Amino acid sequence: MTQLDSYNSQAKYRTSRMFMDKGSWFFKTREGDTIGPFQEELEASTQLEVYIRLVTSGLLPFQEVLRPTPTLKKKVG
Repeated sequence: MTQLDSYNSQAKYRTSRMFMDKGSWFFKTREGDTIGPFQEELEASTQLEVYIRLVTSGLLPFQEVLRPTPTLKKKVG
C-alpha cells in the first residue's frame, strides 16, 4: 500500500463518520458520541481531524476535550 492509498483510506473512513442533519454537519466518534453542529462540511472535517489528533496523542483524555464539566445544582430549602 502506498502512502497515497493509506491517506485515501483514512480520508474515506473519516468522511463516513460525518453526516448532515437539518442543515448542520456532525461527526460520530468511535465511542458513539455525536459532535456538532457545524455550519460547513469543511469545519466539521477540520474538527474531526483535531479530535482524532487530540485523542490519539494521549495528551488529553477525550472526555475533557469535548464534554463540558457538569454544573452543580444548588438545593433550595
